[in-house]
Amino acid sequence: MKRRILFATLVATVAVWAQKPQYIGAGGCSGSNCHGGTSPAEEKISRILTTEYSVWSIADKHSRAAKVLEEPRSKKMAEILGIANPLSDAKCASCHVVGSPERAKSDGVACEACHGAAEKWLGPHTQQNSHATSLSLGMVDTKNLRVRAQTCLGCHLGGEGRNVDHELIAAGHPDLAFEMETFSFAQPAHYRDPKPAAGNSLPKVRMMAVGQAMALGEAMRLLEKHAMTRWPEFSDLDCYQCHHDLRAESWRIERGYAGRRPGSAQLNLARTDVLRTLVAGAAEGQRAEFEAALNRLAAAVSASLGNWNAIASAAKAVAAQADGLAARWETTDFTAGMARGMAQGLVRDIGRIAASGPHSAEQATMGLDALSASYAGNPQAAAKAMGELYNYLEHPSTYQAREFAAMFRRVAGMVQ
Repeated sequence: MKRRILFATLVATVAVWAQKPQYIGAGGCSGSNCHGGTSPAEEKISRILTTEYSVWSIADKHSRAAKVLEEPRSKKMAEILGIANPLSDAKCASCHVVGSPERAKSDGVACEACHGAAEKWLGPHTQQNSHATSLSLGMVDTKNLRVRAQTCLGCHLGGEGRNVDHELIAAGHPDLAFEMETFSFAQPAHYRDPKPAAGNSLPKVRMMAVGQAMALGEAMRLLEKHAMTRWPEFSDLDCYQCHHDLRAESWRIERGYAGRRPGSAQLNLARTDVLRTLVAGAAEGQRAEFEAALNRLAAAVSASLGNWNAIASAAKAVAAQADGLAARWETTDFTAGMARGMAQGLVRDIGRIAASGPHSAEQATMGLDALSASYAGNPQAAAKAMGELYNYLEHPSTYQAREFAAMFRRVAGMVQ
């Protein structure tokens, strides 16, 4: 009898342990002796800053993600979409309140959105040398660049249960753009930046390269899923092939349909335009295979939107190429010479990139910003010059490809 009871207890314990971990909430990280300090700890004293909660709650936009849902624009979007309460509707809440338990949704995108539901690892992670144990209990390994990128892209691109689709964009949601190094730089610092080390001379360039590859891989997995379940999903395509003016001087009309039928569909090239340049500069041996995979996908999409099976297959092949690049670059020692060469590659290719539209131009701008800052620093004059490009892209309705390309070349000469 005793053995039966022990066995039943063990089974019950395992069943509970196997349940999906629950969010504890940002308050669980706010202790002054943990992550709620008011001044950063010296590195020789602590491996963490101890101000993580304070930085998030005061300065980080993630903490205001739920409040965004209460703004007039968000309310109008909800009305258009027939959503009664954005805080509880999965279409909005799956990203805007991720990491927050039911009782604390007003916290928005909280700690556990990135670091994983803490129910099982919150206690153990306070112990010395507990990192491996915490990871086994569900903590997200944000030190791993591929894992970090995948975590960010879960909302900043989309994934399982999260999808900024054409319907949501049409209702008023901004289209999604992501570049991991730029977004990490813009986020108020709540961790210590990795320092240059043997085999990783420029950590920020590695982050930028891995992030670009991961963004394409995740986009292709999303495309494959869309192709098999809800195709065509227009958010995967180039917005400006439909949404453009008909003036004679329009950049979109000037670009035309080289190599494909007029009016045929085209994927959002912002996923690939900058990455093609990086591959040419830092993975030349993979370039031919990568370009061939991209061409097969473009041909499948252009041939017919009803060609969903071929599109899914081609997207899967591109994802495999992107995954290979991410794995390769995660161990590549990017030097100042390589970073400068990739920046020069962007200048060389900016005519092609700019002709793909504002989304690709934005990726090129963030890429140039990340690369030039890595080897030239971020002096005030360079930051001001980069600001001109960012400001120009704030007005896509007046975007002109040649004008942007000329500005890009001029700014690149200033920041290099």
